Amino acid sequence: MWDLREAAEVLGVEVLRPKAPYEVRGACADSRRIQPGELFVALPGRKHDGHDFLTEAFARGAVGALVCRDPGVGHNLLLVPDVKKALWDLALWRRESLDFIAVGVTGSVGKTTAKELLAAALATAYRTYRAPESYNTEIGVPLGLLSVPEDTEVGVFELAESDPDELRRLCDLLQPWAGMITAVGPAHLALLGTVERAAEAVWTLAEALPEEGVLALAWDFPELRARVERCDGFCLRFGQTEEADFFPREIVDDDPKGIKFTAETPAGALPVKLRLLGAHRAVLACGALALAWGMGVPGKVAAKAMAEVPPLPHRLELRPASFGWILDDCFNANPVSVQAALRTLVKLRLPVKIRAALLGDMLELGPEEGLFHRAVAEAARRFGVDLLFAFGPRMSAAFSAFGGAGLAEPQDLSRLVSAVREALGSGPALLLVKGSRGLFLERAVEELSRGEEEGRGQKA
Repeated sequence: MWDLREAAEVLGVEVLRPKAPYEVRGACADSRRIQPGELFVALPGRKHDGHDFLTEAFARGAVGALVCRDPGVGHNLLLVPDVKKALWDLALWRRESLDFIAVGVTGSVGKTTAKELLAAALATAYRTYRAPESYNTEIGVPLGLLSVPEDTEVGVFELAESDPDELRRLCDLLQPWAGMITAVGPAHLALLGTVERAAEAVWTLAEALPEEGVLALAWDFPELRARVERCDGFCLRFGQTEEADFFPREIVDDDPKGIKFTAETPAGALPVKLRLLGAHRAVLACGALALAWGMGVPGKVAAKAMAEVPPLPHRLELRPASFGWILDDCFNANPVSVQAALRTLVKLRLPVKIRAALLGDMLELGPEEGLFHRAVAEAARRFGVDLLFAFGPRMSAAFSAFGGAGLAEPQDLSRLVSAVREALGSGPALLLVKGSRGLFLERAVEELSRGEEEGRGQKA
């Protein structure tokens, strides 16, 4: 916890309408998710202004608010010229006042999953804090730092990789001692241009580590292997290849309860079982095992802890539906993650007759986006997907490459959801839902899941 009055001194401002208590246990920029004792950060945005939600934030227990104007409600307001800059200044102050080992996780795919697995493993040996959800930007990381408990020994943070300058600033703020690079691939190419530049971007984390630090490096990517000589710290390699220090074999990925595999490590073979779906998660788990091992956690202990990590919302999460099941992977999408999700769709051992996919646009892929979308549609055909429902102008334009049954809808998600219902009927079927974050495909998931709840009510 930290004192709001001391924070005011750091920012050089007065506390407006002071009112005890002043102890702050964290920070949040979403009034709907504020927890008692947290500071509400009223960020102005394009669509919504946080200042309009102060009443809700205080009703939910906010201890104060960081604002750039006084809306006349609430107490313990820190009035500053620029809320985002003040948030950053407070986060830097807190980072310098806390003595913990910071661990950064970055990469084109799998950051949140790797963070959760790694934090679970490290928590067996250290008082560990993990940043919530996917707090990985210049807003999310500072919010996470302001929520680190005083007694934390290790903090695990996810770091966005779409902008090398942003990642460099995040590393300067976080001061990581250890790190994990999960992968590099065709994500955010509209900003980065090429996979080579994407590799240079994620390598920013490796360069930020001290000589005594530890890096877990995805060894399946030549763009990353080519940079390993530039790593000053202790580098542990993980991947699918047997050249890595940690790699999985004998992966069983058809069980809807989770995957299991054998992890080969420098200390010997290790059985691993996860509650997560997708063969690619075995590689991420090997990365978490590697970094945890490099930080002193024995493999068996780490594996036991990782086995308790629950499925993550909207990340290959299996949910019931009136027609059978939804494989909800709608949090985000790029060509690598979509093909991994398609493999999971066709591999899961479920009593279904139809395996379908609702795929939305993959954003930020740059001038070659058409080729990437066609490749995904062709992969769906190659993997044996029975029906494809394409949403968004890019995926709809690529729909013909699938060459099978389904529907392309550039704009009207409700129409597409209705078509899914009609096509799948009472099933039994498994539907994958995946697309970039900007398409908000959780709307489709919730609508189709409500069908299951309504069905239960009618049966009752």
